[in-house]
This record gives sequence, C-alpha cells and structure tokens, in this order.
Amino acid sequence: MARRKSEFGPNLGSILQGAPAALVWQFLASFKRPDDTLLAPPEITEGTTDDQGKAALSAYLRSEDKEIIGLLEGIAGALLDMGQDKGATSLETVAGQRLQNIDYDQYESQPDLLCKSIWMRTVFPMHFHDAQSFYAARRYRERRTYYTCCEVDFDHASVADTDGIPDEKLCDAVQEALGLKGKVTASVLELPETANYPPSFMVALRHPGPLSSIDNHREEGGWTVHYYRPSHEAVLIYTPQLKKIEVASASSDVREKTSKVFAEVVLGRPPSAKPLTRREFNLERFRSSFDLDCPDLEDVEITMAAVVEAEVRLGSWGRRLNIKVTIKDKMEDVVRKYVSNSANLIRSFGFTKIAIAIGYTRRSDGKEGTFRVSISDGSSSDVQSMRDPFLRDLGFRLLEHWGLTQNLRTLTDQERAQWFGFLLSLYDLPGDTVAGAFFNSAGVDPARLVSARLIARKGRQVIGLAEDDDEVVEVEQQTGPEPGTVRQTGSFGEADGLRLDTNAIEYGIDRAWLAETILKAIAGSLGIRNIETINEFLVSLGPMALGERKVPLYLARRLADLKARESVETALRSRHTAGPGLVLAVSDEPPQFLGPNVVIALRDLLLNDGSLGDLDREEMARRFEANRTLATSAQVAQVVRHTPRSATLIIPGLEPLTLDGVGQIQLFESLVEAATDGTGQRLTKVLMDGMGSDNPRQLFSSGAWAKAHPTYIRHGSSNRYWRLGEATDTA
Repeated sequence: MARRKSEFGPNLGSILQGAPAALVWQFLASFKRPDDTLLAPPEITEGTTDDQGKAALSAYLRSEDKEIIGLLEGIAGALLDMGQDKGATSLETVAGQRLQNIDYDQYESQPDLLCKSIWMRTVFPMHFHDAQSFYAARRYRERRTYYTCCEVDFDHASVADTDGIPDEKLCDAVQEALGLKGKVTASVLELPETANYPPSFMVALRHPGPLSSIDNHREEGGWTVHYYRPSHEAVLIYTPQLKKIEVASASSDVREKTSKVFAEVVLGRPPSAKPLTRREFNLERFRSSFDLDCPDLEDVEITMAAVVEAEVRLGSWGRRLNIKVTIKDKMEDVVRKYVSNSANLIRSFGFTKIAIAIGYTRRSDGKEGTFRVSISDGSSSDVQSMRDPFLRDLGFRLLEHWGLTQNLRTLTDQERAQWFGFLLSLYDLPGDTVAGAFFNSAGVDPARLVSARLIARKGRQVIGLAEDDDEVVEVEQQTGPEPGTVRQTGSFGEADGLRLDTNAIEYGIDRAWLAETILKAIAGSLGIRNIETINEFLVSLGPMALGERKVPLYLARRLADLKARESVETALRSRHTAGPGLVLAVSDEPPQFLGPNVVIALRDLLLNDGSLGDLDREEMARRFEANRTLATSAQVAQVVRHTPRSATLIIPGLEPLTLDGVGQIQLFESLVEAATDGTGQRLTKVLMDGMGSDNPRQLFSSGAWAKAHPTYIRHGSSNRYWRLGEATDTA
C-alpha cells in the first residue's frame, strides 16, 4: 500500500504528529508573518482532547497560504534537527548554561527531546538560535565546509572563561572590520570537553545582511513592499589548549577578518604582527603508500618516521575503521596482510586521520628523543599544541617536507588585479574540476592558486593526449620515478617516455572563495558595498549612478550556456520593478540584451593586459545609454547581429529578444523582411527552407519558445503562415 502523502510537508507533518496539540499551538501562535503579524490558530481549551486539537490545527493550516506553510516547513525541519542526536546535545548544553531555576525546570519537564526543541524555540528563540549555531559549528568542524582554522602563534594568549571575552568591544571591532552599518551582536558559550575536542569557547557573531524586500498583497487588492535585513552569522570557536581559532561562515572574507579581530581584541595579539597562520592539511599521499622518508635536516637527524595509526570513514561519518600498529610494525605490511582484499576499497575512501611516530637526534648536543604527531584531513593537527617550541617547529617542518601541509596565503591586492582576467575565465567554467593544461596554456602557476585556496589538487588523469605522427592519440599515464613526472604508455603498450605531470593534474575549484575574490575586486574598483547572490549564475551589485541615471547593476556568468542564461533571465524578470539595469557579463561575446537589461562584457572594461584597474563608469554609462536608445527608439522591427550565431531582435514596444544560432537569426530576418516589404507574413515552407526543420518551434528550447511565441512570432492569416508579433501591426 502506498504511503499517504503529507498535507504540509514531511517536517511540519512530523511536528503535528509527534508533539502535543497545546505545544504545537503555542509554536504556531508565536510565528510572525513577513508583515510582522502573528498567526492566529484556533484556541485549544482544557476540554479539547489532543486528537481534536490536532484536527483543528490541521484544518487551520490547510486554510493558510502556501508561502506561510513553506516557511513553517523550514522551521519545523530545524526543530526536528535540534530534537535528536547532536542537535539535542547542543540544545542541552545551551539550556544548562542559559536557563535559570523555573525556566530550566520547565525545559526539563517536557515529555521528550522534540518537545524540548519546540519549547525552547517558542519561549527562548535566541537561546534556540545559539544552540543551532553550536550544532552548525560541530558539523563544520567534522566536514570542513565553510570553515577556516588559524593558529595562535604567540605564547601569552589565554582566556580563562567566557567572562574574559569582551563581547561589546569585539562586536564594535568586527563591525568596523567588515564595514557594516548595522550593529553586530555576540552570543558567548562555553563548550564542554568531548571525545574529540578539549574545552573551548564559542562566540556566535550575528550581523545584518544586505537590504532585501518582498511584495505583500493586501486583501483589498493593493500591494505594499516590506523591507528587511536577513541576519548573517559567523561562528567562532577558540580552544586554549590547542591555541587554535576556528571560524565558520559562508564568506571566506568574513572568516579571515573575524579571526584577525578576535586574536587582537580578545587574545591581545599585536596588530602589527604577521598574519595569522592558516594551514591546510592533506592526506592524499597515503592513498598510494604509508612510507615516509627520513630527511637529513641541518640541525637534527630524523632517525625514524612511521605511520602508527590510520583512520578511514567508510562511506559515511558514522562508520569508521581505525588501524593502530606499533613502531616495530609497518603499516603497509599490516594493511596488506589483514585487509588485503579490501585495501584498495579502503584507500578509495581516503584517510581522515593519520598518526606518525618520529625519532630524532639533535646535532648540537646529541640528544635523542621521540614524539608523535596526529593530522586530520582538513585543518586540524596536534602539532600546534606541543609545549616544546623545538618539537613544534620540527613537527611543522616535517609535515611540510612530506607534503602534508602548506600555509594558506590569500592573493594580494596586486595579484588579484594582475590575474583578474584569468580568474574570470576560471569563474566562467561550467564544472568544478579543471585540468592542469588550462593553467599551463594561460601561463599561470596553479601552485600559487592552491596556496590561496582558490583551487585544490584532486589527483592525476590516468588517460592523456599526445601527438603521434601529427595525430592526437590517447596515452596511459603512470607515476614517474621523480616527483612531478609521469610515465606515458602508447595505445599498443609501447613506452612513450617521461613527461612533466603539469597537464595531467586535476584541480577542484573552490567556487565560493573564487566568487568572493572576484566580487571583492569588483567592489573595490567600483566602490560598492551591497552585494547579493541571487543564484549560482547571477549576483546583484546594487544600484549604481551611471551618468544622470541610477540603474541596477548585476554580474552574470555562464551566459554562453542556454540553460544558465534562461536562469539569469528568469531571475532578472522577477526584479523588473527596479527598472532596466546593466549586466556585466563574465562570458566573452555575451548577448546584447537580457530582456530590458543591457549586457556588456566585463572584459571590455579591463586594462589592455587583462588586469583590473578602476572600471570606467563613463564607458559603462555610454554603452548603457547607446544600447537603451537602440532598443527604445527603434521605429521598425530589426535584427541586430553581434556574431554569426548571436543577434538581438528589436520590435518597437517590446523588450529586446536574444537570438541564438543561425536558424533563429535567419527565421526572424525573414519575418522582419516580410513586415517591411508589405507582405506581412511568410509561408512555413518558404520560411523554413534550408534550415533542416519544418516548423519554427523546432529551432527553440521549450523555455525560449514560450518566451518568443506568441509575443514575438505568431501565426499569420492561417496556420500555414507566420509573422512577427502583435506590436508590429502598427509599426
């Protein structure tokens, strides 16, 4: 029997089913609509049974707007998350520190974890949000998403308890560093020790985002605009024992500035000190071998280095395999002997933790010793917490020698401006993986972009391309005898010599950090502040003064891709009340218009060498006015060609229509000719002659056809004829 579909969505349905009706009523009655009015669910009296109450609430919700139900569904999902597993323990931690006496007794009296979650969200919403921040920070720690880790590299930094965190001073400093107009608020929480982490402190810094608005229709038929600022958040965790600052935020720039401000304001780090050290750890090398060499350093001889512990997650964060060996054992031999049948499968998952035992002898005094370091893939190592400065320095030197870590160095303003044209090309790529040949052909060193965290090395291509007697053939690429080399094997197994692996390496693009780097550069060049990401292809840069006009400014990528462009056009149409805007296109040779919006290639505004200077507002204003004049002052229909496969249809009284491909251009050129030569229409057979299809509909995607027909193209005197849209009748 098929499962009955929930009336309200799975989350809200679970809340109605799993909590008492009186508590659900209390939750609904505390919910505010976008216009700031409260919901008014039916009252539940003492004589009402739980089933009767739930039936009444269900009937009430069925009568509510779908938009309200959608908002409630999202909140219900959060209530379920905080009512189970680590969400519930996060809620318990906050309740134990924040609630007093009677309030805590009420919290504890709730019948189960879900009810505790609902009660806290209803009665103490700010405490609930703090618990959410704690829960999110725990997940970011584990999964390394939206996450930055910095090391505190000076010895006197200490915070005894949460009273030692000057939250008001910290908020003022963060507000100044981020250039925010609205006030920053802070929630401070002590985090207890867990199996994986020592005691630490969490600071949730919340600040206002860019101004947004929604249209609200009144009952009498009119409408009004409600403006609001969504709350943005940066969650910061400081662990004194590890001398480590961890920051979670969707913005890499916010993470970097917040950690710097915290180190200076709370930990007393001198403002003139060098930037905080941000190291990234990578355990990819252990996929192929556990062997480590013993480097002969200038001040110390490494006498032994062996992997003694390896942990791998088996397909999920809940399943793990941990292998420990003694110093006398060899991890490679143990894995080969005891998990031989599954060794390749285990290595395919990748290791999440590695522990290395190290033996050394000092050259100065002959002192011998051993120590152990642990590394977690992402941003965690216990080297920083070593009290002995000699061992701490030696540990980091060895990790760098073995290729397990590197310092994170963000691009300087000069580098960002110099490579801006190349960064645009990287930003406009369709996928999240790019081959080394892309960087080689552009003359850009990918190692510098890796150190800036814009890209990350993902592995090497097994199959490559090579020239053989003026033909391009496939070759197999295997590990070479020296780092940075590969052995190539031809199509018939013949050796094809050694090659550098520069073109064979694949890199993953950090989309969020790359986008923020580009937007930060544009914002600095144009002096703008209000940046809003609309979707993965479109960003709003706010209103900008161009000449005597003030127009909306946008940045769009992937406009050469039809689906991406349709997504951008749909988003722009939803913002039509702002008036015609200017779209800066990342792609080369973009369409000239997107609806009423003028499009210009951002590259046309760069310096001759492709670097970023001060973007020329006068040129932007000139191009905007020229194209708008072309679109609004046309007296007759016309097709304006831009490239052999790209053009714009302009019809008086209508928004410009972008044409893609030779077929669409020829189609409308023929219809424009018919509109101006007195015939007014074309026979289908004549219109489609030589196009390889027998109907105009076949030249368009479904979305493009819906936009073109019948506004720009429609049937003529019969279904056998076609003509331009209605607006041409009076042309």
